[in-house]
Amino acid sequence: LGVNTTHAHSLWEVITIASVSAIVSLITIVGNVLVMLSFKVNSQLKTVNNYYLLSLAFADLIIGVLSMNLYTTYILMGYWSLGNIACDLWLAVDYVASNASVMNLLVISFDRYFSITRPLTYRAKRTPKRAAIMIGLAWLVSFVLWAPPILCWQYFVGERKVPLDQCQIQFLTEPVITFGTAIAAFYIPVSVMTILYCRIYKETQKRTKDLAELQGLTTGNVPEGDQTWAKADQITSFNSYTSSEEDHVSIETPQGSFKEQQTRQSNKNGEVPDYIEEEYCSTPQKKNPKSLISYKFKRTPKGKNDSPASPKPCPPEPERSSKKASTSSSSTTSKPLDSALKNQITKRKRMVLVKEKKAAQTLSAILLAFILTWTPYNIMVLISTFCAECIPLSLWHLGYWLCYVNSTINPMCYALCNKTFQKTFRMLLLCQWRRKRRGKDKLCWSAQNPNVNNKMN
Repeated sequence: LGVNTTHAHSLWEVITIASVSAIVSLITIVGNVLVMLSFKVNSQLKTVNNYYLLSLAFADLIIGVLSMNLYTTYILMGYWSLGNIACDLWLAVDYVASNASVMNLLVISFDRYFSITRPLTYRAKRTPKRAAIMIGLAWLVSFVLWAPPILCWQYFVGERKVPLDQCQIQFLTEPVITFGTAIAAFYIPVSVMTILYCRIYKETQKRTKDLAELQGLTTGNVPEGDQTWAKADQITSFNSYTSSEEDHVSIETPQGSFKEQQTRQSNKNGEVPDYIEEEYCSTPQKKNPKSLISYKFKRTPKGKNDSPASPKPCPPEPERSSKKASTSSSSTTSKPLDSALKNQITKRKRMVLVKEKKAAQTLSAILLAFILTWTPYNIMVLISTFCAECIPLSLWHLGYWLCYVNSTINPMCYALCNKTFQKTFRMLLLCQWRRKRRGKDKLCWSAQNPNVNNKMN
């Protein structure tokens, strides 16, 4: 924005630029409005991770509505005609929204990194309230960094040096300040996000390998004697892997006993929870009295009139008179339980891994789009600090507009990488969401959750 826009455009250039910018602006507005509406109408999208995407969509919507159209007008007219106050307000809103996009991407990267590398400790802190605080901080930091300098710099230095027919940030006319802001606002965040994503990718690959090993244990022979406990410990250690979007409760029961619990998962918006019955049964203890392994099995009721099945106690364990008898008894009673446990955990870990991969794919698409669209302009910024005349005017306009195009691409990334977003977009565009909510979804839900439906009625 800190260039002299005095170049006169031909009629065809004006028509082409105006048409293309209007189409891109419309796509940006529609795409980000769809993201916000999808979050409102589809409760499946109301996850902590998507709160950050909602904040990002709001910043992109501001750019699509305000920044794109004013900048296009500025380019086509060749001068700024709205006065100094409107210029400063536009620049403040534009830079705050753009920087908020960067900060939101940084927050998303840290959120995914901690969710994958520290699932047990970070998950307890990962709440909608904390997400709202992080989003607020991202916007606050962006506002403090850009709004006061843009609006008040002329008062700091005692005069306004920007010509009346131009609209640019006054303090960015200094090469040193321009270089520093480019490093702080783009290169450092991009470097941090790239490092975090590499760590996320490595951890996801590690989980894929762990899942393959677990599947190998499931299909393999059950070891006997002390080896049974070694493998059981290995299986139990997988419980440290937990999805960032799921609730998981680990319950230990005394030896030889059972415990049945109804687990209800719901959100704060009053959604009807899923109904799951869980049966826990413990296996024989090892020599270490503090070691205890709980086996967990899930079952769902078959029909409306089915009564909950009564829990079955674990098979009684015979007295261990000798090492040989103990080994034989443990091997006999644990084989079916070990097999069921491995199958259950393998299925759960596969579902968790799929969710982690989807989140990583969405993040990678957003980061790739951000880097591709923002890098050209920021390279030109660095070059201009050493050679102000080396960058052609048209290239400046193209580079800055490319930064705006990132706000157009982001909703496409959500739809391509998240099938729930994709389906919700399609239903909203076809005006089918209300009918689906009132009809098919309710019927399908009632059929799959008969016991909960009975309790509600």
